[in-house]
Amino acid sequence: GKGLSYAVDKIIPHQKYRTKDYKYDIALMKLMAPITFNEFIQPICLPSYGEEFPAGKMCWISGWGTTEDGGDTNSVTLKSVGVPLISSAVCNQRDVYMGLITPAMICAGYLEGGKDSCQGDSGGPLACQGTSNWKLIGATNWGYGCAQKKKPGVYVRVTAYLDWIHEKMEVCGYSKS
Repeated sequence: GKGLSYAVDKIIPHQKYRTKDYKYDIALMKLMAPITFNEFIQPICLPSYGEEFPAGKMCWISGWGTTEDGGDTNSVTLKSVGVPLISSAVCNQRDVYMGLITPAMICAGYLEGGKDSCQGDSGGPLACQGTSNWKLIGATNWGYGCAQKKKPGVYVRVTAYLDWIHEKMEVCGYSKS
């Protein structure tokens, strides 16, 4: 079917974001009007404070980005793929990302390569099924190439920014409930 589009009222980037590194690489978009949820359009929830998702848990990434490293066109259809979460200890190993993974990042994918987010997917969701609903645990951030061996995708860890998210939502007139 045809995708829906929503007008954005304002974009709220993190005030500490700098282009030189991948820290604080998160922003919120306030829409012009609320989304009406139905059986086809379901909300995704923020994770709870301290909520842990174990390494190996299968989660889903999606986006309109390129389907191969260096691909020149973005997809016309939304693509999604299942990827397992990878512990920061494994992701920080010398032959993977050599200590570049901070506590505000989370890795997902396959160390053997093959399935990953790619250019044009940035900001897209890393979604994991919780006990009763889907949780947005990450946002596509960076990686070395796409789907390469020992170079899984790196995502902004949403739980690291919950205070900031709630603070900005309250400024915009939303309550925590």
